[in-house]
Amino acid sequence: MALSASLRRPADYRIGVAFSLTTERLRIRDWTVDDADAALATYGVAEVTGWLTPETDRIGDRQAMRSVLQAWVEAQTNLQPPRGRWAIERLADSAVVGGLAIRLLPPRLVDLEISFQLRPEEWGNGYAAEAAGALLRWAFTQDIGELYAVAIPGNSRAIATCRRLGMQWVGETNKYYDRRTLQVHRIRPADLDDS
Repeated sequence: MALSASLRRPADYRIGVAFSLTTERLRIRDWTVDDADAALATYGVAEVTGWLTPETDRIGDRQAMRSVLQAWVEAQTNLQPPRGRWAIERLADSAVVGGLAIRLLPPRLVDLEISFQLRPEEWGNGYAAEAAGALLRWAFTQDIGELYAVAIPGNSRAIATCRRLGMQWVGETNKYYDRRTLQVHRIRPADLDDS
């Protein structure tokens, strides 16, 4: 997967600079509170939130989604790259089709997790793998050695996306997120497919 631009920014890149990665069909960008309606179409849907780790309740309405987005926007400026949360925007129509995150895995807060969520009507278009692939390539320019993804064992879509990204299955564990049994996948820079 080719990116339109290679980004490597210093640790303080978020100060006054908007984050953006572009692929053939998508743009990964910072969330804004104005994305509430589009974000609600992802995080307000039980089909999506039922698979999230940590276990997350469905966001109930537009005002609650605005509050969540405001918290994400405020937290973003204080996160050390590559950590953060981003919107996935389709270039053809500027529609927000989902979100991505890179965050520390509990309880030790040492391992970094990449996660991806899409609106159900966008499932099956390859957007999760395309956006996550671009984000993990950028993440590896930020002096990290590996990223993990965790999935509930029955989440066949997330597990398939991990495979498409070239992530290696590590096993199952219950050490993260409320002691739930989760499948763990890992990717390192050498695992990336440069095609």
